[in-house]
Amino acid sequence: MFQLATAIRPGRATGRPADLLARPAPRRPVPARPMRATRAGFGEAVVLLVLDVTAVATVSAAAGSWWALTLIRAAAVPLPLAAAGLYRARLQFAVLDDLPRLVIALAVTAAGTVWLPWPVLPPPDVLGVVLAALLAGRVAGYRLLRRHRRRSPGRAAIVVGSGDLAVQLAEALRADRSYGIAPVGFVGPRTLTQPTLPILAGADDLEKAVLRYKPLHLIVAFPATPDADLVAALRRCRRHGVTVHVVPRLFELAVGCGGTDSVRGIPLARLRPEPVQMRRWALKRLLDICGAAVALVLLAPVFLLCALAVKIESGRHGVLFRQERIGRDGEPFTIVKFRSLTPSTDLESQVTWNINTDARLGPVGRLLRFSSLDELPQLVNVLRGTMSLVGPRPERPYFVEQFQRTYAGYLDRHRVPAGITGWAQINGLRGDTSIEERTRFDNHYIEHWSLGLDLKIILRTVGAMLSIHRV
Repeated sequence: MFQLATAIRPGRATGRPADLLARPAPRRPVPARPMRATRAGFGEAVVLLVLDVTAVATVSAAAGSWWALTLIRAAAVPLPLAAAGLYRARLQFAVLDDLPRLVIALAVTAAGTVWLPWPVLPPPDVLGVVLAALLAGRVAGYRLLRRHRRRSPGRAAIVVGSGDLAVQLAEALRADRSYGIAPVGFVGPRTLTQPTLPILAGADDLEKAVLRYKPLHLIVAFPATPDADLVAALRRCRRHGVTVHVVPRLFELAVGCGGTDSVRGIPLARLRPEPVQMRRWALKRLLDICGAAVALVLLAPVFLLCALAVKIESGRHGVLFRQERIGRDGEPFTIVKFRSLTPSTDLESQVTWNINTDARLGPVGRLLRFSSLDELPQLVNVLRGTMSLVGPRPERPYFVEQFQRTYAGYLDRHRVPAGITGWAQINGLRGDTSIEERTRFDNHYIEHWSLGLDLKIILRTVGAMLSIHRV
């Protein structure tokens, strides 16, 4: 049995002695890998992009527009189409499904660019011709892509599950090659259903099957596996660049069927890739560098005042406090903070959970911790790349070792860089709060990551530091 010196009861960190449940240590996160160059739908998106650019350029040139304006339109129009999801990877192509998105994308672009000195879109009387040209291009493009799919062997897929629904899905995908997916086998226990494809591995060996057979797709069809175990396994598989499709529970009642693909009436929801594998993840790093650099310059007077106050209170001890924490993919790094208390030994700082009630905490240290000003030096960690402005808060190795054995999904927090602030923190989960809830909030942030979410968290953090009520 593992025991914390400073104590955590299951689900909460309290500061009183309590035993943690002993479990085998979960696997460390698989280091993130770049998405494969041949990832599903990339080549098809390029074909559609070329057709759309050609259609817009052709109509603009035929309308007598200046050649530079024609180039601007050809380059600009695909941007709102991409924002409308018209270049997303999909299993089926349907022009009528694209029509509402095309109309909305063109209408929003036309309304948003009326103030420009030169028209991004053609005049209203020509705009209908542009829409018709885009639809015609997609009709031809979809025929071409379907023909290519039928003539190609298809992208290899493993079906996770071996029951009736899993077999029906596999047979439907094999019978219609226009879906572009070729199932190679099942992962799961043997059932009364007699599949025509082999069972490649048991339910507990999903990741081994992915590494051995290297599929581009995983199709999850109600496997007989506990959800907690399945979630952890699918997260690891996604880090190998595999696209995951899931049949929603209760799909017969249209639960979770919005925006999904459909295979013979069975919906498949495509999961997002891991955030670090998205192309826009580089923008997060750019935001970190710019935000940290600007903050260091603007907050220089605050840094100076905090340093002087800490020096006066701590005396001969240093102004900065350094401590080892665990970051992305389980890698250790050194965190830097303003010193709020000087521990008697290095071991004390590694195994003491919370010092808010420590009698040695002086007024300066208490103010720094209450206002979170002690966290400001971590902006240097952000510039170095060991941390991000937004992400799960990093923990000490001692506690990571304990929590990973007790809380399902705790290690999954390490899929992204640690952050100065995070989704859990702005929802009140800091200090002496539930580790289980923190884990759930941190993984929710990772699964739903976007630049907009990062900006929201940053603004709410600044508001909390300034005692502004949350809006």
